[in-house]
Formats: sequence, structure tokens, C-alpha cells
Amino acid sequence: MTFSKRACAAAILAAALGLTGCSTDGDDASSTASPSQPSTTAQPSITASGAAEPVPVPTIVIDGAPTATVVSQDEIASGLAAPWDIEPMLDGSMLVSESETGTIKRLRAGFATTLNGPGAEALRSTVDGDGEGGLLGLAISPADPGVIYAYVSRSESNSVVRMTLTGELLSSPVEIVSGIPHATNHNGGRIAFGPDGYLYIATGDAGDGQLAQDEHSLAGKILRVVADGGEADGTAAPDNPFGTLVWSMGHRNVQGLGWAADGRMYATEFGQDLQDELNLIVPGANYGWPAVEGLEGSPDGTALGETVDGLTYPVAQWPVADASPSGMAITADAIYIAALRGEEIWRVPLTQTGTGAPAPLELDLGRIRDVAVGLEGSLRVLTSNTDGRGDPSDSDDHVYRLGLS
Repeated sequence: MTFSKRACAAAILAAALGLTGCSTDGDDASSTASPSQPSTTAQPSITASGAAEPVPVPTIVIDGAPTATVVSQDEIASGLAAPWDIEPMLDGSMLVSESETGTIKRLRAGFATTLNGPGAEALRSTVDGDGEGGLLGLAISPADPGVIYAYVSRSESNSVVRMTLTGELLSSPVEIVSGIPHATNHNGGRIAFGPDGYLYIATGDAGDGQLAQDEHSLAGKILRVVADGGEADGTAAPDNPFGTLVWSMGHRNVQGLGWAADGRMYATEFGQDLQDELNLIVPGANYGWPAVEGLEGSPDGTALGETVDGLTYPVAQWPVADASPSGMAITADAIYIAALRGEEIWRVPLTQTGTGAPAPLELDLGRIRDVAVGLEGSLRVLTSNTDGRGDPSDSDDHVYRLGLS
């Protein structure tokens, strides 16, 4: 059968601080062409047959300026080892996952504290940090900020686990989703609560593109599950398009998730040799991998944001050498995308009907793994120079605070 294509934390999302999450990080690409500019795109809906059709975007003023300027850059932390995810806490602290060590650190007032307890020990002793695996995405429950979810790669599979944070101690992990296919590369790993209160999980194709087209596989998908700390944790959220955990399919390796103020959901996706993608995510949509990459195979190469012959195309694309997009954050006026191989943050303005032309912030921080929005509105930037693919300094990796105008 063929298918077409985070109380307080939720308040933050409602205020449009959407948080978050490989061309083997683009290692095979050499093109340096400019990113493509999408046409404006409306949020589609799903018909009973699963096919996407356009509907009007809700009336809301979102008109992002075409560019932004970095007016301040402050170091918050240094000496992190292969960090992967940064999550601002409601008390102003931040959680950072370290993929290879399986460690979660809490950054507060210029100090980094390693979380301990049975949950922390279980993570450190069981994660498989080879390749693109390890301790990856983190998410904080919108119902209880003391409940932490984590995406974990183990040697046999990937899982999402739930733990309770009391002070600096983590309780023993409880698996809520297991059996996500694992490989050295393409493990996905970003998790985030949507404005609807459900947990979204980004998975990779585990090196087997055909799994992305297999409705019954959890690989190459975005999943949507119940996650409220109750007995239903890990079950399919209501109204999922296929009656399973799957929300969308046909993905190669999604590592960024976020929502605009009007509810539009976006995801970043690694291409293989040609184009990395920013996709507008629609329930039930098929984003084409491995049949298509970026606009490859689309009618005349002009189908940005469109659904053609059951496949949904990206709203923006980049040559893999310029991006390798990982985490993303969404403010009231723009999407900010962390680029690994591109060593940049790409800013994509939001408009009332879609997205504008991508533009770089022109940073000099090396590889960037994640970006998030602090409670006061400035960006938090997580570098990734110690992951085996960068050129680290003695003080890498870092968290920076960026002020924009």
C-alpha cells in the first residue's frame, strides 16, 4: 500500500519557542551551490485515503525578516565530549547529552554537573556510541518538568526511555519505545514534544533505505506517541494516520524537529550525495527516500513543498557540503538549523504562508550539532567538533549564547 506524505514547556511552545533534532554528515559531497529558495507552502491535511491536500494556513502574523545579525556571542560551557542535544530547563539551567559517554550534564551558572543515580549509570553502561549512535536526543515532559525522555542507541537497537530527575539524580530508565532499527549510521535520534502534548521521535533508515518505505518498520520515520508518564507511554497517539506509531515516512535520517507558532511542523533531513532537506511535516506523508533526494526526480526540479505522485518534496534544500543539518529551533519569525559539515547555522524566515530564502548567520564555531531557544529568547548553540569528524581545539566542545538583531 502506498501513502502520500513539549504544563510550562507547552506554554513555551505556544509562544513559538519550538525546540527541538546523513550524507554521513555530507562527507561525500563537494558542491558549494547556494541553497534553494522555496515557494510559499500551505499546511496540508490528510484525507481518509491518506493523501495530502492543501488547506489554508491559520491566520497569524509570522513575517520573518530576510536576514538577522549576530550582535553578541558568549561562551556558556566548554570541554564537552561529543555533545548531541541541548535542552533548556524552566529554571534557566540546561541539559546536554554526550553521545559517546552516555552522560547527561546539567549546565547552571557557568558550571557543568554530571547527573548521577541509577538512570545515569544505566545510560553510561549500555549505550553504543560507535558511529552515529550513543545517547542522542533528550526531551522534557510538558506535564512534569521532572520527567526526562532520552533516545538511546544500544548495540542491538535504538530505544526511547523515560526517567525521573530529582535534584541531580536520575531514576532507573523505563523503555517506552523499543526495537527501532540500529546501525553504525543513520540512527536519527531527535525527540521533542509537540504543541499537542505528544512525543515525536525521529528515526533513521539504519543504512537500509527500503525500510523507510516499509509501513511496518520504525526506521526512516517520524513517530508520534503518548508520553505522559502513565501506563499508556509508548503507545500510538490518537489519530495517527496509519493507526500505528508512524506519523510520516520515507525519511533517510531526520535529526531536527520543531513547530512554528501556527502549528506547522518542520524537520531537517540528511541527504546522501546531493541535497539536504527542510521538510514541512504532514501526517501520513511520504518524503520519498530512497526513490528521491531533495528535488531529484520531481517535475522539472521545481516541486519545492509540493506533493507529486504520492511523494512530498522539501520546502528548502542545500548541497550536502553546505549543511548536513542536525538540530533545529523555531522562534516567532524564523527556523534556525544547525549544520555539521557546513559549520553554520542556517536561518529560514517564516512567513504567513510558508518559508523564505535560507541565509547563513556566518559563524566561525566549527561543526554545529544543535540549536535551542533560551527562556529570554536568545539562541543556545551546541558545537560538535569532538565527534571524530571535526578539528577540535583543546577546549571543545562548547555551548554559546547568541544574541540576534
